[in-house]
Amino acid sequence: MHGGFYPGFDTNKPPFELPVVYEDDHFAIVNKPAGIVCYSTRNDKGESSHGTMTVRNALPFALTPPKRGTLSIIRRPVGVHRLDKPTSGLLLVAKTKPAMVDLSNQFVDRRIKKTYTAIVSGIPSELIETSITKKEAMDLGVDVDDDNDDVDNNQNITTCYDNSSDHDTMNGKWQVIDFPLDEKNAVTVWKPVKYVKSLKAKDGILTLVEMKPKTGRYHQLRRHMMWVKDCAIVGDTTYDGGGSDARNLRRRGLFLCSNKVRLDHPYYNTIQGRKEWENLPPIEKWANGTLTLSEDGTNTVEVHASIDLPNKFHSFLAKEMERQKKLG
Repeated sequence: MHGGFYPGFDTNKPPFELPVVYEDDHFAIVNKPAGIVCYSTRNDKGESSHGTMTVRNALPFALTPPKRGTLSIIRRPVGVHRLDKPTSGLLLVAKTKPAMVDLSNQFVDRRIKKTYTAIVSGIPSELIETSITKKEAMDLGVDVDDDNDDVDNNQNITTCYDNSSDHDTMNGKWQVIDFPLDEKNAVTVWKPVKYVKSLKAKDGILTLVEMKPKTGRYHQLRRHMMWVKDCAIVGDTTYDGGGSDARNLRRRGLFLCSNKVRLDHPYYNTIQGRKEWENLPPIEKWANGTLTLSEDGTNTVEVHASIDLPNKFHSFLAKEMERQKKLG
């Protein structure tokens, strides 16, 4: 077993941790570290370009095989979608064929609701014509309820910017970017969460933003923030405008994290799966609040998973704020 849970793989455990946020016999949610690719590519000789340093190679060591009798077990767990190499956060993993099909269909139907948090250089403009209410955002199909008004409520980072100025946020209003990418529609709902002064940032301000993609286009969030709002995500070396401000903020990697996801459970909403779920002991049935019943009258078993932002987000903002106080 080579130190892992899944037998039969002639590989060594990759030298990085892959935290498991949620897991059952059918699928799992893991927290992908920044700087790790989901799958390795092959060179002209058929050799892996990343060796074992991939999420795919780490999954058999991080997850537990489904119990005997589980329908259509996949030989090894497989990610259902991807996160860019520099992006950290929540990744959905299938452990059975039916779960893979169901999760893939949920992505195609845009029923999986994801939340990302990023730090951008500058102050993204909030225009009246692109402002939408919480209800309008929900009608678009993104997840804006519960605690989303304070994505950073468990951390103590002081806002170092006067919100009474011309760049005041719009009292809980959300903003929508509807800007095609690669000749396909692309929609992102977003809003600022905090402003922090920085000597290195565009216009002297870093903005912590919460973003909810309605669509899933290639590099959508990175391109929307740079191309539409002219505010590059800190650490982005591809879409940064090429200015000196961007170069000054590249040292600690990309500040983009997939920190929340909401979806229908891929098995517990089937006839047999619902019977099994109803008979689970409470600690497994509700998974410490990760599983819940929908409030739309259908009583669908939903998965609500979230993680804290990486420590580098908070330390970076605090460091920039402290440097500005000393030298600004």
